[in-house]
Amino acid sequence: MMKKATTFLLTALATIFSFSSLAQTTIKGCISNERGEGVEYATVVLEGDTIGTLADAQGRFSLTIPKGKNNDLVITHVSYDKASIPFSSYSVGKPLSIIVKDKNVKLDEVVIGKKNKMKTILGKKLPGPTASFRGKGQQNWLEWGPTFKAKKNWVVSDIFFTIKKSTYSRCVLSFTIYEIRGKEYVNILNKPIYRTVTTTTQKTKLAVQPNENVILKAGKQYYVSVTIVDSDESGMLEFNSQFRSCIARRLSSGKTRKLPAGPIITLSGYELSQ
Repeated sequence: MMKKATTFLLTALATIFSFSSLAQTTIKGCISNERGEGVEYATVVLEGDTIGTLADAQGRFSLTIPKGKNNDLVITHVSYDKASIPFSSYSVGKPLSIIVKDKNVKLDEVVIGKKNKMKTILGKKLPGPTASFRGKGQQNWLEWGPTFKAKKNWVVSDIFFTIKKSTYSRCVLSFTIYEIRGKEYVNILNKPIYRTVTTTTQKTKLAVQPNENVILKAGKQYYVSVTIVDSDESGMLEFNSQFRSCIARRLSSGKTRKLPAGPIITLSGYELSQ
């Protein structure tokens, strides 16, 4: 019964966030930084709309624009400034070559007490049934994970996520941490967190380390999520779930759905000195 409930839940999520349209124009392009390097997994969406896609690992993308849409095309990536392409530029049908600029980010100074030991920031709650991601590529643009309030000022050292089973020959997981400000979800990372999973990743607890100092502030509400941004072929990724406040979020539109259960993602780190 629990397995059926989980399957129904994931199916319902895909239905909730689905949309349909009549294809009119397909645009293709490549997103690069100022050094000529392809920008992996950048988000490409119509401004103020749910229509969008993700670039691949080389920055290439293809997007079908329905009839009657003339919104600007918006490109976002956590490490780069947002770029906008007007309708007049992309509607001519020629391949787009888009260059995004590096963000100039001032990193916060981190001071950890000499006697501080690594502690659990976000732990486990009551175990739930097995859940899964299924399909190919970007998993219908859904990310999923728990919400929590930081009780102290922390710097995150590790993100833990357990894979029960993977049938993908290769897929790429993306982990994100947001600060929740009312209805706004603000990505607090400056660099992406990716982890490659293969069919050999069975019953494995992944320990993923951020490539920067990720600071959580006492009293603030946060959301940590996981999704699949790339895969070589269709497959299934099974993981353990838990009963706690979780959110499923549509990456293209930011639309969210609160859920009573979700994947077990735990965080550890160090308390910051005052």
